[in-house]
Amino acid sequence: MQMEHRAPPSTNIAATIFRDLRSQILKGTLKPSERLPGERELAAQYGTNRNTLREAVRMLEQARLVTVRHGQGVTVADFRKTGTMELLPPFLENTGNAAEIHALLEDILPARLLVLEFATRLAAKRASTDDISRLRDITELLIAAFERRDPVVIAHGFQRWLDALLDAGHSVAVRWIANPFLDAYRELLDRFPALWMLEPSFPQHLRDLVTTLEAADEEKSIAVTREYYHRVDTMLMRALASLVPKG
Repeated sequence: MQMEHRAPPSTNIAATIFRDLRSQILKGTLKPSERLPGERELAAQYGTNRNTLREAVRMLEQARLVTVRHGQGVTVADFRKTGTMELLPPFLENTGNAAEIHALLEDILPARLLVLEFATRLAAKRASTDDISRLRDITELLIAAFERRDPVVIAHGFQRWLDALLDAGHSVAVRWIANPFLDAYRELLDRFPALWMLEPSFPQHLRDLVTTLEAADEEKSIAVTREYYHRVDTMLMRALASLVPKG
């Protein structure tokens, strides 16, 4: 008999408290340098015990949203200085500042493209026959989903495609560099599937890129990648710019 493994109830409560406090910090309800209420007060507020409350605070500390000093309590950190890519999806979910979202993505998207370009170059150099076969199989699945106009399947399938591209480069270093971008992107698409844009050239882009990788044509592979993402990112930024208040 297979037993179902479930997280302990206290862990679920701690995660709920963590998400609530994280939301307050990202929204600015709790501001940098502000001290959180004491353990006893917070535990009473959330109807839990102090051990569970401490677990939630530990999660906040790991996310670099608070600092904990013995005898000084828990202080809200300036997440704009201390945060990492893992804050991108919850920040976009919680902030109501369209201008800040626009500015954030305006800087992140080019950085993501540089990582993808280097990953593509390595894949063109190092991809094996099995790597190319895997990319082609995922490509055909993605194109079928594209023809059905299924953005959720496309978004999740494209994560598999990007994983396959990174695997084809056979580089631990590039994988470590790329993973934070992919993790943030994966969670972003899970939360906001409507952000995925069914850009008409998507199927041809995938086919062209696999063809250039199979031919081991580094420069052409990079050119295909750069052209596609410049076009898609420009469309995304224009859509976001239309939401930014004028003046």
